[in-house]
Amino acid sequence: MKKLFLGKDKMIAGVCDGFAKYLNIDPVLVRTIFVCVALLTAIIPVSVAYIIMALVLPQAPDGYVEVHNNYKKITRGKDKKIMGVCSGLASYFNLDATIVRLIFVILTFWLGGGILVYLVCSLMLPAFDPYDQA
Repeated sequence: MKKLFLGKDKMIAGVCDGFAKYLNIDPVLVRTIFVCVALLTAIIPVSVAYIIMALVLPQAPDGYVEVHNNYKKITRGKDKKIMGVCSGLASYFNLDATIVRLIFVILTFWLGGGILVYLVCSLMLPAFDPYDQA
């Protein structure tokens, strides 16, 4: 049975890495989502939730090995219109890049957070590397 632990690849406390390992997804994606949600909710609620999770989640026991570590890595895409964020997200989720671009436009004009989310993603997602086949 899979268990949720604090991750060992820590940026702060290992919460995002723990969730990424539990869900078998790229930790960069979880961290990016966390930062975007924190910025869109005035930081305080998400920060409090993070602190609570850091205190509640247990450390992985010595010798604990995660069975599924073959997640797909997320990067900014090679089909760039601006920074490649939309094409990178589209590639990761197997979507058409135009749909992701439309989502960002709707977020920008409807909720006002699309530009902020795009900037965070462009800073946090690594650049596309054509030689990285993992």
